[in-house]
Amino acid sequence: MISAVSSVRPNPVRRLPGMRDFDAGARQRKQDVERRLADFIGRFGYSALEVPVLETTELFLRKSGGDLASQMYSFVDPGSNAISLRPEFTSAIMRHYLEIHGHSDESPLVRWQYCGPVFRYDTGSAADTGQFTQVGAELVGSNSILADAELLTLAAGIPAELGIPDYRIRLADLDVLDSVLDTVGLSDRAREFIVANMNRIGESGDSLAATLQRAAELHVVSGIGLPDEEKHLAVAVTGLPDGAARSVLAGFMRWNTSADMPLGRRTPDEIVDRLLRKLRGGDASDAVKRGLALAGQLASVKGDPAHALPRAQSIVAAAGADTQSIDRLIALTSLIGEDPAVSRRLEIDFSLARGIAYYNGIIFDIVRGDADASLGGGGRYDALARALGGPAPVPALGFACTVEALLSAMPPADEPETDPDSVLISPDDEGSNAAALRAAADIRAQGGVAVLDVGGNDVRSDFRRTATV
Repeated sequence: MISAVSSVRPNPVRRLPGMRDFDAGARQRKQDVERRLADFIGRFGYSALEVPVLETTELFLRKSGGDLASQMYSFVDPGSNAISLRPEFTSAIMRHYLEIHGHSDESPLVRWQYCGPVFRYDTGSAADTGQFTQVGAELVGSNSILADAELLTLAAGIPAELGIPDYRIRLADLDVLDSVLDTVGLSDRAREFIVANMNRIGESGDSLAATLQRAAELHVVSGIGLPDEEKHLAVAVTGLPDGAARSVLAGFMRWNTSADMPLGRRTPDEIVDRLLRKLRGGDASDAVKRGLALAGQLASVKGDPAHALPRAQSIVAAAGADTQSIDRLIALTSLIGEDPAVSRRLEIDFSLARGIAYYNGIIFDIVRGDADASLGGGGRYDALARALGGPAPVPALGFACTVEALLSAMPPADEPETDPDSVLISPDDEGSNAAALRAAADIRAQGGVAVLDVGGNDVRSDFRRTATV
């Protein structure tokens, strides 16, 4: 009996989306850039720090929020621990800082730099999915304006160091936005919603209306977007203490359910608590509208600092807000304005949103001038330490640039010359194989490059010299 061998070929195994292969030339260029930037950042006094690729998922969720939570590569390890490939470095570096200095009554000043892979999955953009290499720096332990200036000028110097001719620095300050929102009296949740949506908020009524509807869908605004029966419930419990409100809701449940209507896995008390949070979880509609309107005014402030900052000042003054934050931002732009890497490249843009919830104070992006493609960015994150379990806030700020984005923005590299010491060793026949091995070993021992002609397709023109033994 003759067995038939299937002629069907299996589908080829392909790279995962967003993952990259680097051949020898591309890898060499990437490593050269990483070394140049490590040296450049080191000249500012930043020492190297390496942190794990794998961390607990909770580390990145404690304060990251925003879009980052949905972009992580997360899984359960064999020990039943929820872990993630790092999507960014900052949280891990703050974790390391707290492990070393968390017991201290003060916040020791440290300067760290890093370089390594990060992993993000973005279903909305194939170009932003996969593995990337980040290089960056973190300055922990100072809230001075000079620290802001140092970090900004360092970050702005990255593309200049690599000869990237056309780039811009977009700068905003979340403390200025907070000072305006303070006049409205919004909850932290409503503030976080507005900050996350600054790049969508504009002066047009349509934009504000759409953002308010989104706030209602997320129950940031109380009452709006609720079904009619829940709107009535929201009115019924308004002004009641929590205990009395729970009694009202429990009575409503008993009236509207029976033993034939199971409640699922939750107990009646759990359902009542969840419903109460939903009904009371939002801010008043008028307050959110006022906050969105003020945020929309700030979001429209863009352009050269000389023109944009006076507009921002007027908005802050008209809102009756504290002027300390806008005054500090004006002082900062004056302080860094003469730096060659910043001069004529700095733009104010209050619509800037970093997509990670732990930022406060200044935030910035570095973008290519021709395509608005991001090269990197960062900002201040003083509250991250407490969110990660620290005893108190720790003043800190940092930035990260994507090496692959920097490489694509750099001028074309010259083709590398062939190694002048490279030699192709060709045995004359099989009896010369041992002699060829010895000759190659002698050349390598002297620091040269020796490649054996093993009968493949080595191209002789790739070598400066050839030798036959």
